[in-house]
Amino acid sequence: MHTEMLGHYQVELSARQIIDHGGWAAFAAIHEVPPSRRADDSQATIFPTQRVVDETVFESEEAAIAGARRVALAFLRSGNAHE
Repeated sequence: MHTEMLGHYQVELSARQIIDHGGWAAFAAIHEVPPSRRADDSQATIFPTQRVVDETVFESEEAAIAGARRVALAFLRSGNAHE
């Protein structure tokens, strides 16, 4: 799993190999992190872990994570995070 901070959002990106043909599926989750976050603060999940780019099968784990990152960035840019 790859985790990064984008502003006050924690983005989790991952890939899972598809057993029947060896390709990779992309997954993402987004959590809002309070600005004054302490270790015991909870995070608000605004985009629960789910498969993104549903019909796309990626050739590598790295490509799937890059695809998941594109979806997460588009979600944040669209303003959906503030709903």
